[in-house]
Amino acid sequence: MKPALYPDSELEDLPSEEIVAALKEIGKEVGKRAVAEAKALGLPITFIENEWIIKEYADGKREILGKVPPSQKVQIGAIYERKPNE
Repeated sequence: MKPALYPDSELEDLPSEEIVAALKEIGKEVGKRAVAEAKALGLPITFIENEWIIKEYADGKREILGKVPPSQKVQIGAIYERKPNE
């Protein structure tokens, strides 16, 4: 296990840029651990690679689940409806 980024400090005592950097680093570490744990348990993991949603099984087999939908800009005050099969 890596040593803490700021062992003698509380996050609220740091400048906001350092808090964001610390939280990003924590997020990366948590993600790596979750993937390693899932693989150790033989569970599949799901992730996005380029624009594709991929499920990877413990044996390395990959399955494409779909494509990430394009992002849309939303207008303030606009009303949007979603069709049932979208």
